[in-house]
This record gives sequence, C-alpha cells and structure tokens, in this order.
Amino acid sequence: MTRFDGSTALKLDFGGMTTTGGVATTAGGRGRAGLRLANPGGGLRGPDKYRILEHRRRQAQIRARHLLQLMEEAR
Repeated sequence: MTRFDGSTALKLDFGGMTTTGGVATTAGGRGRAGLRLANPGGGLRGPDKYRILEHRRRQAQIRARHLLQLMEEAR
C-alpha cells in the first residue's frame, strides 16, 4: 500500500489566494464579492431546445450504429 505524504499540500500554489475564516480571499481582499457563476456556454434555450436535443440524440444513435457495424465487419 502506498504511504500518504501530507507534505504534498505544502507544494500547491493558489496564486495569491488565502483563507480567512473559511472564506477564500484574494490578495486584494474581495472575498466572496469577487466570486461569480460561470456562464452556461453551451446551454440551450428557447423554443427549439428540445428539437435540437432530439436531433443530437438521433445523430448519436446513427454514429453508434455505424461504429457497431464497423466492429462487426472487422471480426
């Protein structure tokens, strides 16, 4: 069994972030005020959402069937 070395945590670099009372803060001291949610880059919205999802599902099925056919032919 591998022995755990607790000194690994000492080698991490958090780029100037410190913890103050359990809250991560930057060197500027903005704390939670500097945190924000990530933008949903690939999020689908609007009335065409389900049409797009259905199209993607069908295309994935077609690709999967094609790969299975290729695997069968390779035997």
